[in-house]
Amino acid sequence: MVIEVRGSYLYVGNVRASDLAESFGTPLFVYDGDTVASNYSKLARSFTYRDVEILYSCKANSNPGVLSILRDLGAGVDASSPQEVLLSIMLGFPKEKIMFTGNGVTDEEMKYVRGELGVLVNVDSISQLRRYGRLFPDTETSIRVNPGFGYGYHEFTTTGGLTKFGIGLDSLDRALEIAREYRLKVVGLHSHIGSGIFAVEPYTRVTKLLLNLAKNLPDVEFVDIGGGMGIPQKPGDGEFNHVEFGQVISELVEEYSKSFSSIKLRIEPGRFIVGNAGVLLTRVVEVKEVSQSGARRIFVIVDSSVNHLIRSVLMDVYYEAVAVSKASSPREVEVDIVGNLCMAGDVLAKARKMPRLEEGDVLAFMNAGAYTYSMSLNYNMKPRPAEVIVYKGRVRLTRRRESFTDLIATLEF
Repeated sequence: MVIEVRGSYLYVGNVRASDLAESFGTPLFVYDGDTVASNYSKLARSFTYRDVEILYSCKANSNPGVLSILRDLGAGVDASSPQEVLLSIMLGFPKEKIMFTGNGVTDEEMKYVRGELGVLVNVDSISQLRRYGRLFPDTETSIRVNPGFGYGYHEFTTTGGLTKFGIGLDSLDRALEIAREYRLKVVGLHSHIGSGIFAVEPYTRVTKLLLNLAKNLPDVEFVDIGGGMGIPQKPGDGEFNHVEFGQVISELVEEYSKSFSSIKLRIEPGRFIVGNAGVLLTRVVEVKEVSQSGARRIFVIVDSSVNHLIRSVLMDVYYEAVAVSKASSPREVEVDIVGNLCMAGDVLAKARKMPRLEEGDVLAFMNAGAYTYSMSLNYNMKPRPAEVIVYKGRVRLTRRRESFTDLIATLEF
């Protein structure tokens, strides 16, 4: 791992996090490009099957610098919106390696993605399939299958089972009838059951199910088993066994290809590739001690907020906090690390043991590379942070800090 503690300091690549905070200001998202590349490569190497395509789930982090690294490594893109599709094309991803899987997709969005951009649409519902057929008869499509079960670290991240996602197995025959009615060529079968999964068995179940369905669909060129591989969040957490995952899934698809026909395997990791590659740097503004009725709490108020780590309150996601210039100091004071919003629930870390902190100290929230900036808000009219990438010894600003002008640019007075 290239984000590490050396002596008293936290480093991203070979650069002190404190130096990055001084150079670019705080709050600041910093991504280590070498970690991104390493995570992608180790997952790719885990497969022995010859025809595997990794579509990076860019909803996790759509930073152009991150995407450019993955493009150069040969990745494709799993896009959840027309805007993500367009960005991927602008950055040079081949259209055949981009797939659009949306939810509640409008006709206008399909016209744009398929009609104007020429990218494959992975349909999510019977309604969408029928509307797609009317708009684009005699074309190719893929079907998102809801296998009837789901997994995830939170109910908000469980997408299989009794959820709004995909076409259920009991509706699949109807979907295929509609496809035949509009002479649609179903070239792919897709399923994504959730996020934060550490067991291999759910992926085994999904792979077997999709391959079994593919036996009766001669036009199917690929099966896509989604993403959602978990990463450790707290110290001591276990890791997803990507080696076992690659071997087991490879064996299943290899057996199918030998018995039936050659087929491409697609997977869609997001957090697994970028989660541990990012940190959020934020500066201590105040250390406030509050006593009332014999109770005492210490609040460390920083210049960031849940605007930037919304999952900390939305899904109770844990982000380890490190004092970047006191990383080896004893953690002897229990504090609540809170943000600068006008909201009592703006709590980034509750009852954490930290070194003795002072105004001006910089903290890093670890494993902040996924679903942070991409889900960030402008509540209280707070501009979003800048983003920096450290890659192959080079530090590069990849997205500038928002300004007040950015927030009101569409208004007329």
